[in-house]
Amino acid sequence: MNAGFIVSFIDWAEGILGTPYFYAAVGIFFACILFFTLWHLFRKPNKSSGSQSVKTPQMIIEENYTKCASDITRKIRSINGRNKIILLAGAGLETMPVTIPVKIAIALAQSNYKCLFIDLDTRRNAAAKVFELNSNTTAGIITPHPLQTVINNLSLWPAEFFVRFSQINIRIVTQAAKKHYEVVLINAPYLDGHPDRKFIASSADYGLIFYDKPPQLGRLKTIFSENDCQLIQSQSINDLNG
Repeated sequence: MNAGFIVSFIDWAEGILGTPYFYAAVGIFFACILFFTLWHLFRKPNKSSGSQSVKTPQMIIEENYTKCASDITRKIRSINGRNKIILLAGAGLETMPVTIPVKIAIALAQSNYKCLFIDLDTRRNAAAKVFELNSNTTAGIITPHPLQTVINNLSLWPAEFFVRFSQINIRIVTQAAKKHYEVVLINAPYLDGHPDRKFIASSADYGLIFYDKPPQLGRLKTIFSENDCQLIQSQSINDLNG
C-alpha cells in the first residue's frame, strides 16, 4: 500500500512539473523568503542614530549650567522689592564660567526685568565678547555708560571700562544704576583674590557664591557677612561639572 502511494505521488509530482502552478508556488516561496529577510534587516535598531542620542559630558555640563541659572533666576525674582543689586561671586575663573551669569541676565531680561550686567572680569572682558560688544565696538567711547545688548531690557557695563577709566568707582556705578534698573548683576568671577573684594561686596544687596573647595566658600562667606551682603545661595562647581 505504501509502495503504491509512493508511486502515485511520484507520478503526480512529475505531472505538475512545468505547469503554471509549479512556477507560481516557487515564486511565492522565494517571495516569502525575501520578505522575511528584509523585515529582519529593517527591524534592527539603527545603532548609528542611537549613538547620536547619547549625551556627551559637555552636554551634561551645559544642562547643569542651564538648570543652575534657572534656579538662581527664580530666587532673584522671589526676593521682595525691586531695584536690587546682586553679586555673583566666584573663588576663581574656573569656579564660575561666564555662561552662568550670562544665562541669568538673559533670563531676567526676558522676564521683563530691566537689567544691567556689570562685568568685573577685567582679565578676559568675557561678557562683552559674548554680546559682541568688544573693544572694536567701544573704542570711540569717551564717557563710560551702559551699553544696550541685542537682548531687550539687558544692558552691559563691560569690564574694559574699569581698565580704560580707572577712576570709576564700582559703588557709584551700582548706586546710580539702581535708580534706573530693576536688577543690577555684578559678575565677579575671582572675588576671593580681588584686591577690592570688600568694597565690591559692600556694593551689593544680595550675593551668590561659586566655589571649588570649602576654604574658598568660608572666605567668601566672611567677606559677605562683614560687608552686609546677604548670601542667598552657594554653589560648588564640582556639582555642576559632574
